Amino acid sequence: MNNINSLRSDSLVERAVGYPYEITSNSFTFKGGCGEPFDHSLTSGRYPIIGYGSNQSPKRLFQKYGISNNPIPVQRGFLDDHDVVYSAHFSSYGSLPAALIYAKGTTVSISVNWLDKSQLQIMHSTEWDHYDYVKLNNISLKLLEGEVLHEAYVYLCTSGCTTTMGAPISLAEIPAKGRIYEELKQIDMQVILRNRFRPKMDLSDFITENVSNEKVRLSRTRRLINSSIKVNFSEHTFIGYS
Repeated sequence: MNNINSLRSDSLVERAVGYPYEITSNSFTFKGGCGEPFDHSLTSGRYPIIGYGSNQSPKRLFQKYGISNNPIPVQRGFLDDHDVVYSAHFSSYGSLPAALIYAKGTTVSISVNWLDKSQLQIMHSTEWDHYDYVKLNNISLKLLEGEVLHEAYVYLCTSGCTTTMGAPISLAEIPAKGRIYEELKQIDMQVILRNRFRPKMDLSDFITENVSNEKVRLSRTRRLINSSIKVNFSEHTFIGYS
């Protein structure tokens, strides 16, 4: 649809279309601002938080935690009967973020970020808008190192799913087996939404406007929500941010 090389060379635009950023296929420990070898011993006593969009990426963890926080074990996992699709809202940095949905027969690659209490509060502060904090129950989440989790915590999207032809759209950047929905890259979604909202506008200008003009971004998000479909969630317990 569009090549990323056709975009204006701009850190703001690159951040928007780069979502969900570089995701490793292995487990690692986020330490000192980068990925170090995975240390399973650090998972003890921590909360298993599923990351299914950019929270899998060392780059995004750096944006949230910097270099001085305690180490965070990040474990590669594979979640049965779920997929990662595009939400129906624009983020403050211009991306169309991810939503986790129930999708029988699909196994999607995710991470488990093992957070302590202070790290969890930092994560809460970045996820509260358009997401509920819940515990997934009776799941099958196979970790790369062999364990299987049957419950874990996650942020579930409340804004619905952006659709084409009445169906959710999977993130092409997130690997999955048995995927049933069309998959597109972030830049392709940006083109689709530019064509929907401002078809004559340069794509870089469209992305920049979503970041710099909150009123415009919120108006477009409302239109996305109004045309979205409800997210199909698996069994879960609502917890909230208190």
